[in-house]
Amino acid sequence: MDMKTNFKSSLKNVLLLLMIAAVFSCTSNSGSKQTEGNNQTSKSTAEYFSVKIDGVLWEAFPSKEFKSYNVSYKELGHQFSIFAEAEDGSRMDLSFHSATELKPGNYPSTRHDNGMLSGVFYFPEAKSSDKEMASTTFDHPVQENTVQLISIDKSDKKAYIIEGTFSPTLHAVYETNPNKTSKLTHGRFRVVYRPDAIHPAF
Repeated sequence: MDMKTNFKSSLKNVLLLLMIAAVFSCTSNSGSKQTEGNNQTSKSTAEYFSVKIDGVLWEAFPSKEFKSYNVSYKELGHQFSIFAEAEDGSRMDLSFHSATELKPGNYPSTRHDNGMLSGVFYFPEAKSSDKEMASTTFDHPVQENTVQLISIDKSDKKAYIIEGTFSPTLHAVYETNPNKTSKLTHGRFRVVYRPDAIHPAF
């Protein structure tokens, strides 16, 4: 009788251990799938902004506070802008606009297109510097392919994913800039625009 009791007790313990292992396995798999799903979501909305300036890499990262780039859209002129800042304080602003609607294609640099200013604007001086080193695309003959808009993904109405490339030539704005021209190459961006009460949908 004792042997039967011991056997039943041992069997119950084994079954209990198996059930615990099964639950743990399910939880682990679920957590693993959730992590994988989160990673896929993270990858699908990954943002970047980088370019080579005369062969030297310049890269900006999303804001540490807001976890995204500073972007804007103006309904008047259908203008989209990206305001990127590198860790050393240098800034690059990129903008493009359309008379009708934004869609994939090439966008030129413009200075006075019905009051619209579009192109690439580079401010290499750090915030503490008093030397004017800015350069831009708009102050010279129009560069037709300043920005190439590759795609606007609006599948998520709360987070548009906008991708493009840019490789124009920058021209010095001030005489204090020793680099009269700078060639941009391998410029690329992928940013997320989130429409809300302040930022209009398009």
